[in-house]
Amino acid sequence: MIGMNFADALFVYFLLWLIFLAILWWRELSRVKSYEWHLSNSRLFHCDSCHHSFIIKEAVNLTRCPRCNSICICRNRRDLE
Repeated sequence: MIGMNFADALFVYFLLWLIFLAILWWRELSRVKSYEWHLSNSRLFHCDSCHHSFIIKEAVNLTRCPRCNSICICRNRRDLE
C-alpha cells in the first residue's frame, strides 16, 4: 500500500477536482461553440402583414410567416443599406 499523509491525500483530492472542473469547462466551451447562432440579414425575414420577424434555415426568396401564414418575399438587402 502507498503511504500517504493527510496533506498529500488532500492535495491529490483537490488536484483531481481541478482536473475534473477543467474538463467540464472545456466541454462546455466546445458545446457552446458548436450550438452557436450565426445570424445574418439574408436569414432574417420580416412579415409585411403582421410585422413578425423570424429566422429561416436556408437561403430562399419566398417563405411563409409562422404567425399569420402569409407569403413573405425577401427584398434585396443591398438596396436597404
